[in-house]
Amino acid sequence: MRDKLYQALSARYGAEIVDAKFKIDTFLDKTIIIPEHIDITGEIDKLLQIITDAEDKMATLRQLYGRKETD
Repeated sequence: MRDKLYQALSARYGAEIVDAKFKIDTFLDKTIIIPEHIDITGEIDKLLQIITDAEDKMATLRQLYGRKETD
């Protein structure tokens, strides 16, 4: 159960990071214009916060519940 929960949360946080990075790359692509997103810097700021939160959660998950190496 513990391993499955770890895998599920790790996949969730990883997906959030990939999704946010993709959206930022889409905003930065000069060939794509998204008229309903006038505040590009605000949107990218929100996406960077999503990445930061997910990376922090992933680090905490690994620290507290990751596999421990034994000598």
